[in-house]
Formats: sequence, C-alpha cells, structure tokens
Amino acid sequence: MKQQRCQAAKAFFLQFVMPQLPGLCAARGIIALHKRPEFLLILFVFLVSTSKLQVQAQTLTGPSYSEWRISPSPITVQQGTYTGSVIALATKDQTDTQNDSTKYVQFGTPSGQQFTGYLSFTAPGGITLSQITSIQLMANVLAPQDTVDSWDYSIYNWKNAAYEHLGDQNHCGGSTGLHTCRDDSGSFLDWRWNQYNANGDATKSDYVNSTTREIRIQLASSNASSYQDMDWISVAVYTSSGSGTIFNPPTNFRWQYQLSASAADGTSYPSTQGINTVVCAVPFTGGSCVEPMIIDFDFYEDASITGSNNFLYTTGAVNSLHSMGKKAIGYVDAGDTEQVRADYQQYVDFDSACSGCLIGNPFSGFRNEYMLNVNNDEGQADFIRKMVAARTDRVAANGFDAVEYDVLANYENKSGFTITYATQASFNISLTTIAHNHFLSVPLKSDVDQATDSTIESAFDFVIDEQCNQYSQYGNYSSWQAAGKSIFNVEYKLSTGKFCPPDDSTNFNGILKNYSLDVTPYTPCR
Repeated sequence: MKQQRCQAAKAFFLQFVMPQLPGLCAARGIIALHKRPEFLLILFVFLVSTSKLQVQAQTLTGPSYSEWRISPSPITVQQGTYTGSVIALATKDQTDTQNDSTKYVQFGTPSGQQFTGYLSFTAPGGITLSQITSIQLMANVLAPQDTVDSWDYSIYNWKNAAYEHLGDQNHCGGSTGLHTCRDDSGSFLDWRWNQYNANGDATKSDYVNSTTREIRIQLASSNASSYQDMDWISVAVYTSSGSGTIFNPPTNFRWQYQLSASAADGTSYPSTQGINTVVCAVPFTGGSCVEPMIIDFDFYEDASITGSNNFLYTTGAVNSLHSMGKKAIGYVDAGDTEQVRADYQQYVDFDSACSGCLIGNPFSGFRNEYMLNVNNDEGQADFIRKMVAARTDRVAANGFDAVEYDVLANYENKSGFTITYATQASFNISLTTIAHNHFLSVPLKSDVDQATDSTIESAFDFVIDEQCNQYSQYGNYSSWQAAGKSIFNVEYKLSTGKFCPPDDSTNFNGILKNYSLDVTPYTPCR
C-alpha cells in the first residue's frame, strides 16, 4: 500500500505539476529541479537538485556489464535556431505520423539558417571512465529526404579536441544508396529511430571530459533549406566490471527456441515481453509436461508487441528465468544485417562509403535481411566486430548467460562475395573472444561444415544446430561431445518419432519447433 501511494503521488506530480515547471526534467523516475525552491517538499521525495537539466539513470545491471541511459542538458547553438524545450527530449512519445509540437524540438526552420549546435550529456558519477566499453547514441527523429538536407551526428573526442562522425539522417540507403526503403522516397514521412555507435579507434573514455564528465553530441544540417524534428535523444554508456564467470550448459539440458512473439503473446506474458518462461510440454518419452532449463530469445522485444520504431529489452524474461534457476541465451545476428534492427543505418552508411563492400545478397528465405562480407580488405570485419561487440554489451547488461551469434557460414553461401574457409573460421573465432570478454558462453551456429575443425571446436562452448537429423550431421559433433560440450538441436520437418530416438541415444538436446520459432509448437525429446 505504501508503494502504491508513492506511485500515485509520483504519477500526479508528473502529470499535473511538472508541465507547469519550465525548469523541470524527468525521465525514468529521476527528476531534476532548477531554481524552484518553493517545491522543496516535492524535491525531498522525488528530486535530485542539479545545476543542469540532466538525467542520470542506471537502467541495467548485469553480472559484469551495466548500461547507463543519459538524457541531454540544454542545447548549445553555434549557428541557426531551434524551437521547443530540451525537456521534451527526455521522453520518446512520437511515432508514425504524430505531430505534437509540444513533445519535440525543431532544429532549424524551413526558411532559416543552416543549423549547427550540440547537446551535452553528463556521465553519472557512478561510471568509472576506464571501464567504458561502448557509447551508443539513440534518437527518434522526423527529417527531410537526404537530397533536401542531410543532418549529421558527431561525437566530441576530448583528447584530440575534434569531432568524430557518427552518422547522418540518411533514412535507409539515401536516394542514391544501394539499399533504399520507403523513407528514402520523401521528406517527413514518419518518425524514425536512429542509433549510432562510437566506433572510432579512440579509447572510449576519450569521449568523456575527465573534469566535467560531459559527452558532447553535435548536430549539423548540410544546408539551410529544411529542418529536423527530434522527439527523443539519449546516450547509452556501457561499462564492464572486468570480472565474471562463464556458464557452460550441461550436456543434458532441455532447451527452448523462441525468436518471435505475437501481440497475443505480449498480452499473455506481459512481464516477460511475450516470452513464455514456463512453457511446459509432454516430451517424446512421455509422462508429465516438462519445462526447458534454458531459452534462446532475442534481447529486444518483438515488434508485434512494441509496435514499429520501438526497441524495448526482454529483461523481464531474463529475470524470470533466473528467478527459477534457469538460464537465458541472447540472440544476435552477426553475419548478416536486418532492416528492422535499431543499428541498421550504420551498416548502410559503411556500405555506402565503400561502394557496396559490406552488404551482399539477401539472406535466403528472409525479406529485408542481407548477408555481410567478413573479409577485411576495406575494414569490413573490423566494423562488424565493433557492431557485434556493441550489441553484446546490451546482451550482457541485460543479464543473459550466453549469446548466440547467427549466420556464420557466409563463405559457403551465396553472399555476393568471395570468402575463403580460413577467413570465415578466423572471423568466427574472433566472435568467441567478444563473447568471452563479456563473460558469456557462445555456441557454434549455422557453421556445420567447420564444426570438425579443431580450432573451431576449441573456441566455441556448445552447439546450436538446425535440422541435424534431417541433414545427417551427427558425425560433425563427435569431438564436441568428447570434450563434454552440449549439443542443442531443433528440427522443423521430421516427426519426433524419427529424430528423438537418435537424439536421445546420442545425448543431443532435441526439440521440435516450427520455422517461425514461436512459443509453440514445442516438443522436447526428453
């Protein structure tokens, strides 16, 4: 009851009091009041006094990694004008074609000057600068077509006293790009999420002023012909404690594979973001229903639940599993790029800069998903590793126990590039280093023909195989089993009567699923 009263009072404050205070900023429960002493009582209960409008919130804490989301302080204008309040940038509340001017900031005007300015983000005192592993910018914007006016984002390197380019509002591929989408066809069509990682070679702490702890993001238009609306902007800082333990699944460990969730699943399992963490089914061997001990799912909630242009974590599912003594595998695409991903634009920007050296053919059977070139003649593999490492920061901060890197056999598929066996193996092994540096175990996935390579087997911790029985791949994993490593197998077409007996006899953890990898059907072999 005490907690309910507190929440009710807080809701009243946010809804009725805060709009009356131009010096007030709120986001994720941390509120800052500036020069309003008459609200000292409210201040005592809810507020953190500060000389700047800022939000300091540690949003995620995994066993070894943490995420800190930071909202901006007041905007500093170097050229041009803007309208609106920085307070609006702390909340993402515009989507599709919504147009509530009280909820966004407009940089530049249709007939105004070219805009240049920056937003300041203050790193909380709890962050040890030397422990920063990545800095990731996110913004929700409504912008013109790139041929009209391109808006550039840069991050300031305090050591070099210079800005480093992050990306620009280029929609998908831009009007002349290789991978265009609807937003490239016109201006101000809908709100769009931008996400950019600071991928420069600088030490990440160089992006934070060691004295003031400021992180500075510059926004600049390319001309004076148009403007950009910004509904929300945030910087996520990821840190590592530098210590942890790696979980390796036992050889007999029942699993579930759920990479999609429907809107109905969101209603049925709201606290776990559509993931059924207590799914129970009668196994092939019969008897009572049994639950999986480990579940593999995406670290983002399915868009069928969140709606478009929203990227919310599946932290609740991870916490639910851990509360029952179960484990979680976080899904990450490593060898291809998907248009629906928050950081897709950065892949396209790299590809455009090198005239198509990164993004290849569509991945077979999946729309809007493209295979990547893991060669490194133009820095492609290095770029992919940086992007994968940033995604893995999110997986680790969410508390997952393992990470699945998918699409790891581009060398033998129609990727659109010539990739050698050795190049693929070297790239795949480099991903295991990323996972282990995050204190996560990592399975070999979709690289069956390299599974017999001793260097591959020694680098990866376990296996996830699709249709091992259907394609007679048992023999590829004999050395893995000899090393005591778990084999997870999922079949789609064969009946349990055909694949469960051999899976059980060889100590494979087999399950029957559909291609969509929904909550159900789910039938474990044992």
